[in-house]
Amino acid sequence: MADCLRTTLLYSEKRPRDALFRIIEQLLKDCGRTGEPMILSRLTREAARRARLAIPPGITAQATPVAGLRDGYQDITEAFLLETVVRRLGDVTTRDHRSLAHALFRQFDRDVPIEDLEDRVVILLAQLADRIELLDDTYVARVS
Repeated sequence: MADCLRTTLLYSEKRPRDALFRIIEQLLKDCGRTGEPMILSRLTREAARRARLAIPPGITAQATPVAGLRDGYQDITEAFLLETVVRRLGDVTTRDHRSLAHALFRQFDRDVPIEDLEDRVVILLAQLADRIELLDDTYVARVS
């Protein structure tokens, strides 16, 4: 499952992804104070610069102006990763919740129960109900 995301150049480990989310939130909060939106290429460059101390670089630039983050952007991002796995693999079942949790949210903190991560997978799958359906025990991507 992680390899599926790697081959589509979408894979990122949970800790660096969360660190990048926090950095982007802070940058946009700073922009909010000045009232000046930042274009995406500058946002990603600045986020990458700040993140180099904690996470590896690799952010690509686009020229879309960014003034804020959509509510629930983390859920949207992680649901997209989950949908990609379901669409690409085609044989993801309800028995794969733990594997999906490991692929998407692998944590090295033993204080985070795997059951909580499995619950997160189920919640994200529920958010994809308009794009993914459950047939018997297999998740199937709806044709768009």
